Amino acid sequence: MTAQTWIDRTRDLLLSGTVETINRLNGVINSTTAGSFTIELAAGPIAPGAVVEIGTELMYVTSVSGLNVGVIRGYGGSTATTHADDSIIRISPQYPAHMILDALNDDLNDLSAQGLYQMKVATFTYTASTQGYNLASDVLSVHRVTFSDESGDLSEPEVRRWSLRRNRLSSTFASETALVLADTPTSGQGVRVEYKAPFTTLSASSTALSTVGLHSEAYDLPPLGAALALMTFKPIARESVMTQSPIRRAEEVPSGAISASMRDLRFRREQRLEAEKMRLARMYPTQWLRSGE
Repeated sequence: MTAQTWIDRTRDLLLSGTVETINRLNGVINSTTAGSFTIELAAGPIAPGAVVEIGTELMYVTSVSGLNVGVIRGYGGSTATTHADDSIIRISPQYPAHMILDALNDDLNDLSAQGLYQMKVATFTYTASTQGYNLASDVLSVHRVTFSDESGDLSEPEVRRWSLRRNRLSSTFASETALVLADTPTSGQGVRVEYKAPFTTLSASSTALSTVGLHSEAYDLPPLGAALALMTFKPIARESVMTQSPIRRAEEVPSGAISASMRDLRFRREQRLEAEKMRLARMYPTQWLRSGE
C-alpha cells in the first residue's frame, strides 16, 4: 500500500459517499514543459476558471478547445510533477490531495507526540577508550542496550547503566545526541541499541506506507486524524449545504451537525490511539535502570 491509500480513505471520510466529477488524462505530461493536456472524455465542467487535480497537483484551467485543456501548473500551493497516461483528473476537488497529504504528515507527527512510536535499532563497536557514542537525531528515548557476549552469538547481556544526552557539540557527536555507557562491555564487542523514534512522514502519494514505521494494525489512525484536521476548516459533505444535489437548505443542516460529526470521529480516534498505546506497552514494556553504586 502507498500514501494514496490513506489519501483515498481520508477523502472517503470527508466526502461521505459524494462522488466528485472526474475525467481521464490522454497521454503523458511532464513536470515542467506541459502547459496543456488532452482528456479522454467530453470536457463537461472543465472550463476556463475551473481547477482540476491530477495526482497531488492542482492546475488552473485557462482554456478549453475540444479535448485539449490549457492550464497553469502547480496551482494553489501544489507542485508540478509528471503524470502518466490514463491518470484520473478530478474537477474542482473539495479536498485537494496535496492538502490531504500535508494533513496526514501532520497527524503522523501528532501521533509521535501523543505516545506512539516506531522502534529502531542502532549498532556500534565498543572501544575501551570511548564512553560516548553518536546516536541518530530522531531518538525519542532508549528502550534497551545490549552487547554481544564473547561466549556465544545468541547471548545478549544487557547494559544496565547508560544515559542519553542531547544538545552535544556537533563536532563531537554529529547528530548532537549521544549515548554514554557507564557499564562497559569488553573492547571490540558489538553494542545494540533499541530506541523509540517518531514516524517518518510521506514525501509523495506513491510513498510506501511501510516506510512510515507505523504498525499495519494502526493504519486507520492517520486518515482519521487528517479528516478531523480538514473538517476544522471545511464541513464534510453530508453536513454541507453546497455539496448535495439539489443544494440543501440551511434548515436541513441543523446547528451543531458538523461538530457532532467531528465528535464521533474524534471519539473513535481516541479509542484507537489508546488501544495502540496498550499494544506498544505490551510489546515493549518499560525498562527500569539500576542506579550505579
